[in-house]
Amino acid sequence: MTGTAPPRASVRGALTLSLPPVFRLAALVALGAVVFRYSLAAQLCLAAGLTLMAMRRGTDSLVQIFRALRRIRWLLLSLAVIYLVIAPEPGPGGTHGFFPTWADFELAIRRAGVLVLLVAAVELMRQTTPPEEIAASIALLLSPLRWMGIDTARFSRRVALTLDAVPKTAEAVASAAGRAGIRGRNLAGWSEAAAVLIRDIEAGATHTAGSAHLPALPRPIPAEWFTIMALLGVIFGLLWV
Repeated sequence: MTGTAPPRASVRGALTLSLPPVFRLAALVALGAVVFRYSLAAQLCLAAGLTLMAMRRGTDSLVQIFRALRRIRWLLLSLAVIYLVIAPEPGPGGTHGFFPTWADFELAIRRAGVLVLLVAAVELMRQTTPPEEIAASIALLLSPLRWMGIDTARFSRRVALTLDAVPKTAEAVASAAGRAGIRGRNLAGWSEAAAVLIRDIEAGATHTAGSAHLPALPRPIPAEWFTIMALLGVIFGLLWV
């Protein structure tokens, strides 16, 4: 990794202590590994924690999380249909009742809750961490793979380019759709919007990523080590809730 480590604020703020990017990513990876085993009560506790973290950042953070969840609403509905109608839990004797039981509802909520919690956590990560810092954190976490000949820095730079390009591409598509007169869920005019987007690309009006730069990550201070250990303790401790 190249670059100069960003200067630290005075103890990262007197009353607020944020985690360095690599610790945020490590916590997200740990959460993704165990959230599937959480009980419904544990999921509710985690949801409350993520909500408080988003509220601490302001209303806009919550709005962006709800927008991200809105994009997967049909997937959540399909999970509910699968676990309540198509493949409910077998009852006593291995038979299935005509109506879903509470166990079916709980399983459907838990499965959908896993997706909701992961999307919310990833969105919070995206809000608090620039793409290049996420890529540098990935490179650091994957650094043990270098002895196998894997170029983790190259992979991380590609991740940074993708994270940087996706929102800009979405903005370009939305701009082209607006100029083509597409409003709301109207499907008419998308061929014209595609033509507008192609003209923008050919004219160089859209953003094209050149090269990704992996910044040097700040060295964690002792308080941050304590914070990440406490956070990981909560993540794994919720397995017993």
